[in-house]
Amino acid sequence: MTETAPDPALHGAVRAPRADVPVARSNSVRLVTRLDLSRPDGAGGMLRLSGRAWEFEIDARAVESVRDAADLEAVVDYHDGRTLTRIRTSPAVPELATLVGSSAIAGFRGRVDAAVADGAADVRAPLAQLLDDVPLGTLISGHAVSAERALDPHAAVGGTGYVPVGDQCAGYVDGGALITTIAVRGRSPVADGPVAPPLDDAFGRTPPALGIHAMRRRRRIDRWTENGELRFDAMFRDTYVRADGVETVIHEYELTAAVDAATGVVREATATPRVLPWLDCPGAVASAGRLVGTAITDVEADVRRGFRGPHTCTHLNDLLRSITR
Repeated sequence: MTETAPDPALHGAVRAPRADVPVARSNSVRLVTRLDLSRPDGAGGMLRLSGRAWEFEIDARAVESVRDAADLEAVVDYHDGRTLTRIRTSPAVPELATLVGSSAIAGFRGRVDAAVADGAADVRAPLAQLLDDVPLGTLISGHAVSAERALDPHAAVGGTGYVPVGDQCAGYVDGGALITTIAVRGRSPVADGPVAPPLDDAFGRTPPALGIHAMRRRRRIDRWTENGELRFDAMFRDTYVRADGVETVIHEYELTAAVDAATGVVREATATPRVLPWLDCPGAVASAGRLVGTAITDVEADVRRGFRGPHTCTHLNDLLRSITR
């Protein structure tokens, strides 16, 4: 499968990444993160995670200043249990050393919560978001392994070991295009997304170019108060650099939400898909509306516990939870 000939019966038609960034509003806050995923020693080597995040305050004159920032560096033995072998953050959080030796996916967020439960650790919004993206960043990095094996004829790479399960999300709905294709082919196809437009969402802090077969997860969360509501405009984008050096979009979603400033209850939540890898993925879009009527303080727990199955998306769930930072 090549970008010039995507199969609409498998990949669907949601392939329109956003080419611009909303202007930051006066008297608002913007959180921007990126998490780069690479394997310097090849697809069979260690997975390296490198993250950077900024929280900007935009004043009444629409001039930005950095309110907070964070960095994260981690190494994961992807092919041996997705095991975290090293983690370093700035601000430094010594308590995170307890995570080394355990999975970077299963139970990772719970272990982070437990490690910093006494409140002594310096985990503010930028670092919290980077840590939150480690499990799904590790998960999506498997795309690079699969893509290198499938799209690069010179690759000598094993599989990811991942076995898709029907009805775990909208894209993997039982009887849907992807699960049916896997049953016929005996293996999972590789999503090949549209070319990634450049994004300048961090006031000129342009990220470095990715290497071949590297991936990047980017987030932007704008927050401001208007007419008695706390309003959000958020997005995330996952990209992958193909063997020909072209950066492509695998996932991209936008989210707008409004929360009653007096009661803290969500009044509005609307997800807009920009790029989705599989035909049935749009079945999750309406799940954002389930936040309406929920207290913003309950969104994190409610999404973690209740947003599962063929009408949801793991990546959209993370976007929904991100507004609680």
